[in-house]
Amino acid sequence: MFQFEKLSVNQILVFSEIVNESSLFQKEFVEKRYLRNSQNFGETVEFLQELNLIKISENNIILKPKYKRFLEDFKGAHKPREITKEFILNSFINHKTPFSEYLGKFFSHFHLKDKHYEFTPSVSERLKYSGLRNFLIDLEFLYLDSTETKYIIAEAYSPTYAAFKQSNQVSPEEFLRAQQRKDEIGKAAEIQIIKYEKERLSQLPDLVKRIEHTALRDVSAGYDIKSFDGKLGEDGNPIQRYIEVKAVSSQDYGFNWTRNEVEKSEYYNQDYYLYLLPVVGKNAFDLKSLKIIKDPYSNIYEQGSEWARTCEVLAFSLTRDYSKENS
Repeated sequence: MFQFEKLSVNQILVFSEIVNESSLFQKEFVEKRYLRNSQNFGETVEFLQELNLIKISENNIILKPKYKRFLEDFKGAHKPREITKEFILNSFINHKTPFSEYLGKFFSHFHLKDKHYEFTPSVSERLKYSGLRNFLIDLEFLYLDSTETKYIIAEAYSPTYAAFKQSNQVSPEEFLRAQQRKDEIGKAAEIQIIKYEKERLSQLPDLVKRIEHTALRDVSAGYDIKSFDGKLGEDGNPIQRYIEVKAVSSQDYGFNWTRNEVEKSEYYNQDYYLYLLPVVGKNAFDLKSLKIIKDPYSNIYEQGSEWARTCEVLAFSLTRDYSKENS
């Protein structure tokens, strides 16, 4: 996940001043000058790369056309911080970037109240979004209320927020395509984890042969793969490992957990595992950042203080027959 807590408008301002005044764009040269007046050079460069404003090639910083146009306006500006802030806000919020999904999840918590958009976070949500929140406060996009318990989007940026929400709406056709793509990624993640399990148990070939891709034959099982711990249980048999695979964003490792999966995680207890595998491209995954969570029912569902729970779907059913009462 990108460390927004190590990012500020001032850092981007300092970087812009240096490249605007320089004819030499060698990374080491720019970094040396930058660190005289600011900090977190790596995070600043990474952020600008993710916004497609610069590119690093053979240790040189290449300025993209959009950033070059900004620097032209930046020269001799009376309020350089103001135009930097507006430029970054536009690049960060009004365009699709690798941060859009994470930003969308954060914005989904805001609701219109008394003519402004606000969000009252839980303790875990405060921790989860603290870096992003502070950066958006630095950009003056949002602010804290007088009690410092609510996040409020500045009135001047309410249209920007509304436009972001509108741009993230999807048609039924787009939704179906996204679901199909999600299913494809999920299946590819399962195959990746089967390879991982075979490698993990490579010293136990008899167990490798018995690894099962359960999801291919039973989607109601509540887990995707049946593997093994690699140790023997009290009964002398290999301890089984019931694995639910989730292809996740590297930003926050967010995942959806069905009621059936939660119930199976409770049932299998210590033998149930969540494998959270970050997606980094088309059917490409960051295996080094794989998170393996044993007994997620106890460690996430019951007391997962590190994990923010969001109820996206609520199920309702009638408890009595109203048709007879109204006949």
